[in-house]
Amino acid sequence: MRFLASLLIGAGTAAIAILLHQSLPPFGVATSLFFTYIAIWMIGRTFAARRYKFFAAIAWLSVILRGGTVGVGQEILVQGDSVGSALLLLGTFVLAAAILARN
Repeated sequence: MRFLASLLIGAGTAAIAILLHQSLPPFGVATSLFFTYIAIWMIGRTFAARRYKFFAAIAWLSVILRGGTVGVGQEILVQGDSVGSALLLLGTFVLAAAILARN
């Protein structure tokens, strides 16, 4: 059950980050990265294991990467501009920092 909860929280956090990162360009990315860090860190605090943070990070990355690829209707949610690239690159670093943080 904790496994599924961590996957859902990671995917939900990524969906919120995708929707938030384009609003007010520097602040939207910063807010979404901060929210991502807090959510992944809280998973570790709640479930008291680093592996659940890792599962949530995998779900976050899979949703973000899916948002960065072209869909059926030729839509793309994470564009290749500086804001989208910052979300992808800095998001990966934020996930690593959240996973390595102590519980």
